[in-house]
Amino acid sequence: MRSVMKPPKTIPRREFLKLSIVSGAVLGLGFTYLEGDKIGIVKLPATGSPGTVLNPYILIDSDGKITLFNHRPEMGQGTFQSIPMILAEELAVTLEKVSIVPAPADREKYGSQMVVGSSSIRGQFVPLRKIGAAAREMLIQAAANRWNAEPSACYAEDAVVIHRTSGQKASYGELVADASKLTPPENPALKKPKDFTIIGTASPRRDNGPKVNGQAMFGIDIQVPGMLYASVERSAVFLGKVVSYNAEKTKAVPGVIEVLKTQRNVWGHTREGVAVIATSYWAAEQGRKALKITWDNGDLEQFSSGKIKADYKNAAAADGAVFKEDGNFSNAFDNATIKVEASYETPYQSHACMEPMNAMVSVSDNHCEFWGSTQNPNGVRSQLASQLDIPEENVIVHYTFMGGGLGRRSMTDVAEEAADLSKKMGKPIKVIWSREDDITQGPFRACSLNVCQAGIDSKGNVSAIAHKVICQDIRNQTGDNAEAGSHIAGGIITDYAVPNFRLSGVLQKFYIPITYWRAVYHSTNCFAHESFIDEVARAAKKDPLSLRLSLLKNHRRFTNVLKMVSEKSAWYAPREKNTGKGVAIVERSGSFIAMVVEVARVKESIKVIKITAAVDCGIIVNPDIVIAQTEGSALMGLTAAYKSQISIEAGKVSEKNFDTYKMLMLHESPEIEVTLIKSEDPPEGVGEAGLPTVAPALANAIFELTGKRIRSLPLSLDKV
Repeated sequence: MRSVMKPPKTIPRREFLKLSIVSGAVLGLGFTYLEGDKIGIVKLPATGSPGTVLNPYILIDSDGKITLFNHRPEMGQGTFQSIPMILAEELAVTLEKVSIVPAPADREKYGSQMVVGSSSIRGQFVPLRKIGAAAREMLIQAAANRWNAEPSACYAEDAVVIHRTSGQKASYGELVADASKLTPPENPALKKPKDFTIIGTASPRRDNGPKVNGQAMFGIDIQVPGMLYASVERSAVFLGKVVSYNAEKTKAVPGVIEVLKTQRNVWGHTREGVAVIATSYWAAEQGRKALKITWDNGDLEQFSSGKIKADYKNAAAADGAVFKEDGNFSNAFDNATIKVEASYETPYQSHACMEPMNAMVSVSDNHCEFWGSTQNPNGVRSQLASQLDIPEENVIVHYTFMGGGLGRRSMTDVAEEAADLSKKMGKPIKVIWSREDDITQGPFRACSLNVCQAGIDSKGNVSAIAHKVICQDIRNQTGDNAEAGSHIAGGIITDYAVPNFRLSGVLQKFYIPITYWRAVYHSTNCFAHESFIDEVARAAKKDPLSLRLSLLKNHRRFTNVLKMVSEKSAWYAPREKNTGKGVAIVERSGSFIAMVVEVARVKESIKVIKITAAVDCGIIVNPDIVIAQTEGSALMGLTAAYKSQISIEAGKVSEKNFDTYKMLMLHESPEIEVTLIKSEDPPEGVGEAGLPTVAPALANAIFELTGKRIRSLPLSLDKV
């Protein structure tokens, strides 16, 4: 919940971010949340000079320069393009006039800065519009005062205020001094969606160029004077303890300076390691290869994927926690004419970000500085302050572009390692994980077992459905609490009009660490639920897409995407020879998506030839970004559906690198067609919505083509 507070008339100067770019008068606006979701606009000091300290969300100076302080990191989701578009729309300027810079990590000033759950646009859409509109109205009022005119007689266009009758003009830069003396309007008038000229248009991303030509800085690129590198050897068996190590041979490697024991906390478990400190990453890696460590792995080597699956199946007999119950499932199921029962399995998955995990930390006296790619600037700041026992205001966090986040970079564990080593060495330390570290050490997406039951009555109607999820809980990995949280049931559609419905979950606890992974539990549960709905449709002798429409006839948004995808995929047309189509739907982060996957038999194998998706994400800020996110999610979903998995043998991860943890290759990518539903509903998240439907739609397509039902991932296209 957001805290209830009233906005101050001005923000104290000592709390502002120092900027040397400001000269002369400035108009700076930020916002704060009042009671509930009401937003208050706050104004910054009226004048400034080089070195003036400021903390705005937007800043307009006397040169007319407009700066937007983006407090959400960019990890490829497109916020460096879409966030300025929202501001530019209401401020009545072209997108090129808005510069965007990262705001510092500061929870007190900016609230949550974490980028997870596709929350950036839907969380900032209204506040940024209000800030832009408030600034526009203040500038118009300043011009009207100058011309002794009514504000309604003036309008703003391309950073200029114009008097409708006389044609007099004044630039934003000319008006800043006067506008900065005005009180921000409490409820500035926002544009109607039909009047948008920037929101809803496709514009090239401003971060594409720097990322292509190498100018963009990622965490792994950062260098600071006096820094050293660290490579950390950790037990291949999770939670293994260091018994002893011999550092002599390692220290003989040229460039190696020190060998130290280190640790990090992963969801309440202490993970130990031995770090090799060197003048270069190459030297640290070579020294690490020379390490000889004795580990105490306890009895953890008994664990394997087979044992975990057996434990899950045994746990499925438990009733578990009931998250939702309508009607009387047991009675309806017992009296059903046709009973359908099936179980579905999904494996652990690695994030496998293209930029491996890394962090640079410098600890000195009562201060700490971090550089790196993180989804969680506030979390890093709080973690380092707590770990080092220093005030949070003494921790500075510099976050960069990310070479992929996918949930993994919401963790603060790598920064913890770097801080521990920096404090011991008295120098800035950069910890870099190898690809093998990344894939074998996790944390991972949780594996799961989904048990589904359905009853069909004598009239062919679906009378009952029950879905039970058995898996680990990201938020409950340690301690005695054995109650599953309802979030483990994410992605299971409860909008189907089934009179008797039960949704439940059984918690399993293992030492294997899990964390947020793109679409989180939607990525596993949707495979089970939408595959099962297909099985129910077949048992009822009904078309799978038509059954979904009949069960969702009162749900406008699901109905719209289903009808659109049926049209775009030619669902009801006769199938081409040796082809099959499958459909699946999901709601993720407020967005609704329907997807059809088309497969074809090519010799002895199955090939995915096309993915068709219809997306309703509310108001679309930038259609190119929505389409790109949907395409990227779909390709990642294909990888998880039939290419990759994390398997455990003797307590260790079997996969080590991309030779065993397979990725979808360019030549394997199918045609993808994405259709966006025009809407005036509030904008929602799209960074994950395209992933959950891929696996079930693929499995359903394979069934239509071959008659073989797949209930375990990853599936094999060569063995169907």
